[in-house]
Amino acid sequence: MMLNESMLNGSHGGTRPQYTNPAMDVSLIVLSVLILVINGIVIYLFFSREYLQTKTNSLLVSLSVSDLTVGLLGIPLYIACNWTRVDQICFASAATYRLQAVSEMAHIFMTTLERYIYVMYPMKYIRIVTAPRILNLMGCVWCFSLFITFIQVAWNDPNDFFYNLNANPTRRLCSIVYNCFTIVVCFLIPLIIMIISYSRMFDVIHRQIKEIHQQNYPRGAAGSSQRTPVATEARAVSIFALMLSVFTLAWSSWYIIGIGVYFKQFYSALPLPLMEFLHFFRFAVAYINPILYTFLKRDFSRALKSLVNREGLRRDFVTATHMRSRGFASNSLQTRMSNSYGDDTPINMNGHTA
Repeated sequence: MMLNESMLNGSHGGTRPQYTNPAMDVSLIVLSVLILVINGIVIYLFFSREYLQTKTNSLLVSLSVSDLTVGLLGIPLYIACNWTRVDQICFASAATYRLQAVSEMAHIFMTTLERYIYVMYPMKYIRIVTAPRILNLMGCVWCFSLFITFIQVAWNDPNDFFYNLNANPTRRLCSIVYNCFTIVVCFLIPLIIMIISYSRMFDVIHRQIKEIHQQNYPRGAAGSSQRTPVATEARAVSIFALMLSVFTLAWSSWYIIGIGVYFKQFYSALPLPLMEFLHFFRFAVAYINPILYTFLKRDFSRALKSLVNREGLRRDFVTATHMRSRGFASNSLQTRMSNSYGDDTPINMNGHTA
């Protein structure tokens, strides 16, 4: 049960019915554990494998931290709110729910922007997308997400969560304006920009593959080697486009309900099983995201295989130790990010792409 839903159905001073579903709660607990495990693995791999510390992956790990909070705070608070109906717990639950929505969209948007520059302006990429800018960008994403989430405290009292919105015209107006603003700024505008961006990127990549195929048609081996970087980039862009599609499917209904909830006939017509499924699906996005780029993105897939393969894990450790002993290891994360070009092509010690 989220903020606007509870306010319209508020029962301040009266009985607050519990919204308990043991099967749903158990499913959410299992999902919470899976979210913590997979995102924990992603974060560990990023900091333990230097070849993963690229600009693109830095944004993905920031997203993974956001997803980690869903399993750590979002789901437990959601279950606790449904069982206890305590004002402060339910307000915190609604806040983490909003934080997930805004943060995930902002991270996907920033990752799309980084890929767009890489595909559309490859010669300017290194000059435009620098490590300090990426780090500043991640800070801005988190500040923006937290600001959008907690600005609601200006008109909503965390100690009076279950009030009746219809009985307070000022709060009702503030909530309507706020929801309309977040729908436009945090969902519709980024979504439209990203749809246009992915369309242009896929068009450019398709033309590049077609041109390489035409130029090297009689020379199959040479053409295959030239297509590899383009095909790799197409794979990466496809993964991020799929992440956007999953997010849109999961959260578009929440933004629609955020406005429709002010019309009681609309909200009362929604069956409870559907609402529970939508809540579960939105939480599941925090699990689907790392699954997509861990198993489908080549560098993360390689790192995951080395983690589950003891020989690979030992080999990575020996290689890292050897590089450090020869002074090849970078001194900081920012330095390693600065030495990376794009996504899967880190710069080697001679300054050329590996």
